[in-house]
Amino acid sequence: MKKTNKGFSMVELIIVIAIMAILAGALAPALIKYINKSRISTDIQTANTIATAVQTALANETAYDEASPLNGSWTVLSTVCSTGSVFGSLVTDTLGGNTPSLKAKKCLAPTGTQLGTDFYVNITGSNVEVREGSASGHRLYPTAAKCLTDDGATCAP
Repeated sequence: MKKTNKGFSMVELIIVIAIMAILAGALAPALIKYINKSRISTDIQTANTIATAVQTALANETAYDEASPLNGSWTVLSTVCSTGSVFGSLVTDTLGGNTPSLKAKKCLAPTGTQLGTDFYVNITGSNVEVREGSASGHRLYPTAAKCLTDDGATCAP
């Protein structure tokens, strides 16, 4: 009786593995870019939430008075939340009890400028502005910097 082997040959398996490696190599950069885009979108949404939390806290008269030293100066969000003041407590409560951190690592712009690590808040009267990394970092709120939303833009705050 003749025995037949109906499995794949070694050459066929190597060809399939080579094709899969080529596809993975072609798709990896697009996937990495997509992941960074989603992180930037998350950061912009978080900045909107931070601005809403600060504006909500400023509606309280005591909190508004406590926030007056911050008026016109850039302050790290974690500092605002950890002051132990009514203002800091209201902001922290509105943010769900924790201080968010940035998720994105770099801009979408071709230069790929590195982003900072913290959210910075500037209060001017009742207006709130949120940036990443520092006072000179990329604007996230009220309107995100162009290089964060458009991969063809130049990377300037």
